[in-house]
Amino acid sequence: MPKLFISELKPNLEIASLFVASEKQLRTARNGTVYLDLKLLDKTGEISGKMWEKALEASTGFQSGDIVYLRAKTELYKDRMQLSISEIMPVPTGAYDPADFLPVCPYDRDELFERLGKLLAGMTDSFARRLCEAILADPEIMTRFKLAPAAKSMHHAYIGGLLEHTLSVITLAYRICNHYPDLDRDMLIAGAFLHDIGKIGEFVYDTHIDYSDAGRLVGHMVLGTQIVEDKIRTIEGFPAETSLLLKHLILSHHGEAQFGAVRLPASKEAFALHLADDLDAKMNAINRILANSADDNSTWTGFETIFGRHFFRGFPKQNDGAAGDEISETGAIEGPASKPGARN
Repeated sequence: MPKLFISELKPNLEIASLFVASEKQLRTARNGTVYLDLKLLDKTGEISGKMWEKALEASTGFQSGDIVYLRAKTELYKDRMQLSISEIMPVPTGAYDPADFLPVCPYDRDELFERLGKLLAGMTDSFARRLCEAILADPEIMTRFKLAPAAKSMHHAYIGGLLEHTLSVITLAYRICNHYPDLDRDMLIAGAFLHDIGKIGEFVYDTHIDYSDAGRLVGHMVLGTQIVEDKIRTIEGFPAETSLLLKHLILSHHGEAQFGAVRLPASKEAFALHLADDLDAKMNAINRILANSADDNSTWTGFETIFGRHFFRGFPKQNDGAAGDEISETGAIEGPASKPGARN
C-alpha cells in the first residue's frame, strides 16, 4: 500500500499505514483499564499511539523496533497529534521499503565531509592535525561517521546527523576563537571534531535509531576516548599533555554530571566546547520543534516538556521570501532547510 507519512497526518482521519513501533509499553489507566502505549516513527517524525481494546493480545504479536501495520484514527490531545489504534500487526521483512523509516540529513553528505576536511587542514599544531588526519583516513571509522545519527531523538537524529553536527560545532569553534584569541584554537578544533566520534558505536540504525549494547553500557564519551587512544598510539612522539587535554575535552563536553559528563569542564577550551556543542544541539532541536508544529497557523508551539516551555513561531507574514539553502565557505550551514523538519 502507499506509505502515509507522519508529516502528512491531519486530525480526525481514518488511516491505514506502516510505521516503526520504536517503543511499546502496557500501561494501566486510572480506571484500571490496561492499554498499549506506543511511540511510532517514520522518516518524517514520530507520533504517540494508544490502543485500548485487546491491548494485551495485540502486544504479544510484535516487538519494539518492528515494522507494524495499523489502522487508527488521528486525534489531537494537549495540542499534539496522536493515534487511537484499532488494529495492529507486524509486517514481515521484505514487505516494506526501509527508506520510508529512517530520516536523512537534508544536505549533501559528501559536500559536508569535504568542508570538514578543509577546516581540519587549517590546524597548525602538527600532532593534533596528524591525529585528526589519521582518523579521517580510517575508512571503517569514516564510513560509520558519515552515516551515524548524533542522537536517538533530541537533535540531529537522522542518517548523517553526526557529520552535520560535528561540522557545525567546528565552525562555531573557529568563530569563538576569532572572538577569544587567547584560546588554544587547534586544541578546540580537534576537540570539536572528536567530541562525539564515539557515537559511531553508540547507535544502531536499520529501520529506527536506538542505542547499541556498547552505547548503553559504556556510552559515546568513553567509546570516543578509546578511538583517540588507539590512534595516538600509532603517532610516534605524540605529547602526553596533548593527549590528556584532548581526552578531557571529550569526557567533559556535556558540561554537567547530570547530563552525562564524566568530568566537569576544567579548561577554557573544554568550557567553550561544551557551550558550542550545547548551542548547536539545542538550536537543531528547537528548529525541529518549530518545523513539526501541528498547526502551521499558530503563533506558538505546543508545550515542550524537555524545554519546559512553549516556543514562539513568529507572527503571521504575508510574504515568506525565504532564500534557498547554502553552505558557506566557513562550513556553516545556512538557510531554511537547516531546520530538521526538512527531509530528503
